[in-house]
Amino acid sequence: MPRSPRSPRSPFGLTIALVTLNSMLFILACSTVGCSSSGESAQRDTLTADVGKYPPPPAGISKPRVGVPPFKVTGTGAVASGDANELAADQMTTLLEQSERFTMIERAQLTKLLDEQNLEGIVKPGELARPGQVRGVDYLLVGKVTNLRVKKDTKQHELGLARVGNLFGGGDIKKKDIVLTTECGVDIRLVNPTTGEIMMTSSTEYKRMDTAGAMGVDILGANASSDADIQVDEDDKGKILRLALDDALKKALPKIDSFLVSHPAKAMGGDASMPMTHEGPAPAGASGAVATKKFCSQCGKEIAGDTKFCPHGGARGGG
Repeated sequence: MPRSPRSPRSPFGLTIALVTLNSMLFILACSTVGCSSSGESAQRDTLTADVGKYPPPPAGISKPRVGVPPFKVTGTGAVASGDANELAADQMTTLLEQSERFTMIERAQLTKLLDEQNLEGIVKPGELARPGQVRGVDYLLVGKVTNLRVKKDTKQHELGLARVGNLFGGGDIKKKDIVLTTECGVDIRLVNPTTGEIMMTSSTEYKRMDTAGAMGVDILGANASSDADIQVDEDDKGKILRLALDDALKKALPKIDSFLVSHPAKAMGGDASMPMTHEGPAPAGASGAVATKKFCSQCGKEIAGDTKFCPHGGARGGG
């Protein structure tokens, strides 16, 4: 008997096979992206979980009243531009408050104190310009963030998927992870503004490499080439500074605690609602007596020694 001719493969069957295969590849790609997204969310949570969390302070210390003037932030790219000086000082003020080692003076209040006491030029970003008594303040924490840089490196991970038809553009599927490297130096100093004496100093280096997704950072101008400095928005700039300053504060805590324990007489802040006192020169004709002046802890203005309420603001011990 003659052999039956071989039946040609059905074009319809071939189409079904291709669609099925493409669907499986699409599901695989989506599941891979989903796993990556979940992993990045977990990384992001871990990244910020311990920010602002510090070991308890030494027992029995008094909390000095500390103000933080604008930092000096230098670096490359837009991350170190704009209001980075003020932003870094705001972040450090919050972190110092969370450390429970200081009575922090609000930044706006510190500016007001300096203005009212004609001490506007006593500090400039990152340093004490000249010594001067600041009533209502025990110490100033001045700081610098140097060589701040956020750069991008794009890495491609092959999924090993063959080219199938034109459903995916006729090429291999690739997932691009935008990797960010953040680095800077952080220098902080606790300074007695009256004498200019540096009471504590700490210098640290910060470097971290993560994907943009893990850090929760949005990149402005994402087409920048690898190893290029990138731009981030104001919220992300604050996040990056907060991570670097938190790292620096954690490393400085042993020095800070040693200072607070060894200088109890300097820790005069105590209850922020009570006025602070400063010794002034003895009045003329007094024999060995020292006159004590009393100043409002809130507005910094001089008040009578027996006054319970500040006449300038009406609050107990402060304006």
